[in-house]
Amino acid sequence: MTFTLKSLVMCMLAAVLAASSLTAQDTLTIRSYRVVDVCSSERRWLIAPTLGIVRSQDSLMSFDITIGYDTAVTRPTDVLTEGTLSANLDYKPTLNTVVPGEMRIAGFNIVRPMIGDKPIVAISGDFKGSCSDLDSLSIPWPVTFNEEFKRTISVYTIEPILAVANAKTRTNVGVFALGDSVVIRGKDSLGSVSSLVSLIDLSSVQASATYTIQDTNVAVIESVSLTDANLIEIERINRGKVIVHFSQQGITRPRVLINLRSVTAAENIRTKIDMELKINDSCGCVKPGLVDTIDVICENPMVYVSSSADEDTADLLVADQSIRCQCYHGQTNAINVYSIDGMLVATTGIRPESETFLSIDGLPHGAYIIVGHCGSKKSVTLKMK
Repeated sequence: MTFTLKSLVMCMLAAVLAASSLTAQDTLTIRSYRVVDVCSSERRWLIAPTLGIVRSQDSLMSFDITIGYDTAVTRPTDVLTEGTLSANLDYKPTLNTVVPGEMRIAGFNIVRPMIGDKPIVAISGDFKGSCSDLDSLSIPWPVTFNEEFKRTISVYTIEPILAVANAKTRTNVGVFALGDSVVIRGKDSLGSVSSLVSLIDLSSVQASATYTIQDTNVAVIESVSLTDANLIEIERINRGKVIVHFSQQGITRPRVLINLRSVTAAENIRTKIDMELKINDSCGCVKPGLVDTIDVICENPMVYVSSSADEDTADLLVADQSIRCQCYHGQTNAINVYSIDGMLVATTGIRPESETFLSIDGLPHGAYIIVGHCGSKKSVTLKMK
């Protein structure tokens, strides 16, 4: 029989296919079937060694597998057989952890070989680490099977045990204002907003409280203070937004005081401050769900002062830095401003107009006596600037 070139090619092709099939079958994979949630009450992991499809002709009757693990992160507790090749073994697999850092799993059958496209066995246990930890696992010793097993295992692939922190939203954790609103009377005047940080059932956490004024044309943040917590940093984003970074002292409820300054001369206008909290712990399992908003009301009311009830009444109106004197019966009109010690610091002089205006915006801060004249009648008021 002549050995042709075609026959040679067919033989080489068969050898290549057999080699590729052998390489795939010669791999043992340690699969990780569960990502651990460190925020869960059950911090469990599950791994399983698998050979892929195991056929009857492979003659798999027994196994002895040792997996290395990190004792600071992983604690093996159980061997599971349901849904694995070990479900019908005559001698169920056992778990041995006598050697620290090594879990040894072994089991065997007497008559029937193990067959199917299932993991050989499964192992579960407790996760002892944090969300930043993982256990890469290892195969410290060669895996052994019964002598009749037809496949030679020479390649190992291992999936690590991973952990995450799936934070749960809690509506009793966050920040809230003590009161519904704050009223600031007069441009450049100050008002304060007091808030509490609620950290119920939490202790020694790191967090950030953010305070944002919706309209900085109405008011701005002047200063911030913190009590009952360790201040890390007060981060000023702009005139209307600050972030207070702090760490909780034990189980205390930190208090944040925000001092505001009115920057408007409008008679009555309002804005809001939004408050929210973020927990900064790397494995924080709580997402604050308590947020709050408080109204900021800025007023610059016109002040009415009358000198008498007769027809020569002088009306003096004061709004922030602007003064108006109104005379109703054709009298001469004037506005004089005196310092608290009686010195004349600003005046319109005597005018024939029935309505006269004067601005004291350029005067330094202090107390002033404002006198409006309508003929011989006067209206007097005290102005704090």
